[in-house]
Amino acid sequence: MAVGKAKKHVIEVPGMGESIGPFSRAIRVGDILYVAGTTALSHIGGDYYSRPLPKTIEDQTRRTLDNIVMSVEAAGGTIDDIFKVVIMLKNPEDYTRMNAVRAEFFPDTEMVSTTFCSPVMRDDILVEVEAMAVLDANKETGNA
Repeated sequence: MAVGKAKKHVIEVPGMGESIGPFSRAIRVGDILYVAGTTALSHIGGDYYSRPLPKTIEDQTRRTLDNIVMSVEAAGGTIDDIFKVVIMLKNPEDYTRMNAVRAEFFPDTEMVSTTFCSPVMRDDILVEVEAMAVLDANKETGNA
């Protein structure tokens, strides 16, 4: 499908479970990669409500960001290509602990970020993240 003059490419992400709805894990439009809301469950297949989940905000944040990185790498990028994240946090009191883990992945401040409190799809999910990355225009992926 074309969006304006740019063509839309669905990125298949090896190692990720099936999405829980009618959406793609990641879509590239031109040089921009859009990664759908991702959790610590995204790499696990099977019934969404039966998928095992880490208990702590630290473990969930780390697994969630690992899943985001898998999506970016499937499109031919790296973690350094991510320029924006939107973080949906269940409990505002987890912000500092989540941010400490995020700093392990993104030690520089050359990105934009929004964090807000949100009920998510399961009561035990503490964090969900979506991301955007700018990819090398000369590096196409095999996914279309």
